[in-house]
Amino acid sequence: MSSTLITFKREIKGSLNEIKVPEEFIKDFHFTSDEHLMIMLRVIGTDSKKVKDFFNGSENETFFLETENTQESDFITETSGNFILSSMYLDEGPSLSVDINQEIPMVRTIMDFKKNKS
Repeated sequence: MSSTLITFKREIKGSLNEIKVPEEFIKDFHFTSDEHLMIMLRVIGTDSKKVKDFFNGSENETFFLETENTQESDFITETSGNFILSSMYLDEGPSLSVDINQEIPMVRTIMDFKKNKS
């Protein structure tokens, strides 16, 4: 099965770390201008903790973003490069559901990136 991924890479404590997010968790991905990229993620399941830990406390840090399109996607355009995370909203909790006592882990993240010109 082919899919589209966004790979986020950042330096943490002297080493390069990365996380790959498949398209099913990407709720929005668009450039509002040539210099500004907005990405909204909603990750459900055990991977939600990995996403939370990776992005927690990372505002004003530089990320290398890379998309990997292995199939046609109208949702994500090809992009790669260095971006500074200018602002982020992170919310975790169970998803809204009509089922009682269902606590599937989830994290919602809205990130505003600015193209790093250096």
